[in-house]
Amino acid sequence: MPKVKVNAMNIYYEIYGTGPPLLMILGLGANITWWGKYFIKGLADYFKVIIFDNRGTGQSTNPKSQYTVRTLADDAYCLLKALNIENTFVFGHSMGGGIAQELIIEYSGMSKLILCDSTCGGSKSILASPEVLQIVDKTRSGRAPTEIAKESLKIFYSSEFIRNHPKLIDYAVQNMAKSQMLPRNYEWQRIAIKSFTTCDRLNNIKIPTLIMHGAKDALVPPQNAKILAELIPNAHVKMFAESAHAPYVEEPDAVIDAIVEFLL
Repeated sequence: MPKVKVNAMNIYYEIYGTGPPLLMILGLGANITWWGKYFIKGLADYFKVIIFDNRGTGQSTNPKSQYTVRTLADDAYCLLKALNIENTFVFGHSMGGGIAQELIIEYSGMSKLILCDSTCGGSKSILASPEVLQIVDKTRSGRAPTEIAKESLKIFYSSEFIRNHPKLIDYAVQNMAKSQMLPRNYEWQRIAIKSFTTCDRLNNIKIPTLIMHGAKDALVPPQNAKILAELIPNAHVKMFAESAHAPYVEEPDAVIDAIVEFLL
């Protein structure tokens, strides 16, 4: 199992394909299995796809203290350096989009950026409804992994997708339940997100940027896509009408096509 040591953390990663490099960064509570084999295989036809587990998730090291989104961006940069990868494309989903923003702002060597269902944080971002935030903020200590997974999927996918794909949802619940973060690690990620903001620094992103968003996203409301586009120079928005928080799961072929069109 490939791991590299960066910032005193053993970071687990996998690489697929042989094209130009594309770093994929995940969000709150997620590990690399959440991308789905179909989506990664589709991208690997065009790119050298690098996926990895953020610290405290999946097969990467559990941190011993709290950290920030900037810390996770530093991990991502050090991973690229350890793998001798330069001039890469970057795709960040949800919190991973925040990590990607910090990565692009603070470091060089990235040529194009895709933000998917993400936000700039801070006062300029639009929060989810109180009902959705209650699910996100609920403690995970002492709760069954399947209960957490089922509740999370209700705010991750659209109700239509959940209703029309019961087998996929059952598989997702099983997968999420067997690879849950430690409650402490989840809480630290959640705290990191709450302190994250790039609103006043996004004008420092000078590379072409595509902002993807699911039109039915209840977790990160779609208005955040427009806010990002207004703050990032040379950015444009592509909405996915049938998707909630994970367009790459609900509309994978359309997302792959959009990524290929933008990056190549």
